[in-house]
Amino acid sequence: MSGLFSTMNVAVRGMTAQQMAIDVTSHNIANANTDGYSRQRTLMETTTPFGMPSMNNAVGPGQLGTGVQVSSITRIRDTYLDYQVRAENGTMGLYQGREKFLTEVQSIFNEVSETGVSNMLSEVFKSWSALSTSPESSNTRTVVAQKSKALTDQLNSTYNQLSKLKINCQDVIQKDVTDINGMLDQINDLNQQVISVKVGGNEPNDLMDKRDLLVDQLSSKFGITIDKKALAGEDLKATDNVGGADPTKDLYFVKSDPTKDVSRFSYVSTIVPSKGSIQKPGETGSYDVTYYKNGDTSTDANKVTMTMQLSDMEYTSLDQGRVLWADKEGYAIDASSNRINGIDSNSKAIPQSGTKTNTDATWGNIKRFEPKTGEINGYQSVQTDIDTYINDLNNMAKAIAYSVNAVHSGNQADTAGELKFFVNSTTAGKEEEITAGNIAVNGEIIKDVMLIKVGKGDTPLPTDGSRALAISKLRDVKLNIQSIGAKTTRAMLLSGDTFSQDTTLGVKMVNATSDGMTIIGDFTNITNRLADKTQYAKNTVINNTKLLAGLEESRTSISGVSLDEEMANLVQIQHAYAANAKIISTVDELLDLIVNGLKK
Repeated sequence: MSGLFSTMNVAVRGMTAQQMAIDVTSHNIANANTDGYSRQRTLMETTTPFGMPSMNNAVGPGQLGTGVQVSSITRIRDTYLDYQVRAENGTMGLYQGREKFLTEVQSIFNEVSETGVSNMLSEVFKSWSALSTSPESSNTRTVVAQKSKALTDQLNSTYNQLSKLKINCQDVIQKDVTDINGMLDQINDLNQQVISVKVGGNEPNDLMDKRDLLVDQLSSKFGITIDKKALAGEDLKATDNVGGADPTKDLYFVKSDPTKDVSRFSYVSTIVPSKGSIQKPGETGSYDVTYYKNGDTSTDANKVTMTMQLSDMEYTSLDQGRVLWADKEGYAIDASSNRINGIDSNSKAIPQSGTKTNTDATWGNIKRFEPKTGEINGYQSVQTDIDTYINDLNNMAKAIAYSVNAVHSGNQADTAGELKFFVNSTTAGKEEEITAGNIAVNGEIIKDVMLIKVGKGDTPLPTDGSRALAISKLRDVKLNIQSIGAKTTRAMLLSGDTFSQDTTLGVKMVNATSDGMTIIGDFTNITNRLADKTQYAKNTVINNTKLLAGLEESRTSISGVSLDEEMANLVQIQHAYAANAKIISTVDELLDLIVNGLKK
């Protein structure tokens, strides 16, 4: 029934609701600059009115309201915009990672300076041309030796810097693995807290904001898929994975049910030939693969070693990928969450987990994490590029050594006892194992430049410059460089009529192939391809930056805090609060009139 006390209760409810609205507005204003914060709104609803149908309820003029109550405090969030931002975060992470390292590769090649490889190649051929005009001069011979040494030193330096850059890239992957596992643990903890608060009947808005912020950060590392569950819980897994049979259908990183298995990542630190194996790194054979649980390399207690057979392609894939699926404790697993057999740092076999069984370490069993997007993919794919550039440099170094050595010695194949101009600087190095990292000018020639063969004869003096001229002409000779591989020999490159007697010069000369490239042209092709890839990565980053900025602006317009709007809301709430207070004051006066007026 209605009355003054009922009216006072309505006003009290109104003040209480408006007070809560003031608290929410104050919270919004306080977090106006907080990353990941979503503005909150107080949703109000009328309380149950008087005059609800019942046996004792007399017919009256209508239901009489009893005031207002806060039904919930909700955050304003657009899940579709979240999805778009996270998808673009993956693309941005991919190309930012690629741009970072490809730009460094460009700086290593250093082609804009006078010490670039292509400029030094030109200088070497010019020095041979100059030597052909003054074949008996020790000065011109010294110039040839020194220019050639400068070239090989630059190739050695480029090779070593690229190799170090690849190691740096792998170090970044290791750090990413550690960071990702840490974020997944935080997301999992927040997920359980969100569910607990929901069970209690409250809205965990701030907890969900923190979870969403971490998910946003995680989405830049690799593509993610989120399955919404009851009580605002979330199950999180990778969008895709190309490392072997796809395990992403059943392997989750975060589960709403805390009793379910979740996955993490581990980092492969080394891949070395097993003891007693005779293959070189990268060749087919048995390897000891060492990984660190959860990517934590701070202690050897996390180190586990598996022994497995790898082909050359499998070795390359694992070397460039480096990330393994693991269980929550960090042990490598297969698609069924079975642990892979291995030996820990104490030379003990890894333990089994629950009802799961351990499986053998084979290429088919281990699950590599090779996503199609995100930073991880960027760093993995750029290693492929670096390996390609190293291989291209190796092929070019072989082409230089084989062609010059062939003309210098007059032999189509590597012949015992011949005086090679370019050699493999490693101990007992073979010519067919020459790379950009070990190519060098023969030490005997550096000591005595008069050993350089310049003319038709084998004796240093007197002589003509025909052989030196033939070597200088190699600048314009097209060689089948693209067909060179790790096992290619000089005889294989210069097979058939590719190497024959030149009737004009009177010495054996390398002949051009119809589908080949010049040595300088080959290097120019390498740098052009690098420039194209780098520019594409830069352009994609620029475009995605603009796209992400637009998406973030749209998301902020919905979820962000507008101080002007909040101040306007505060004024409105303040007036409502004051009006409710005035009602209480009015009721107080009326009650005073009734109570005290009856005494008169």
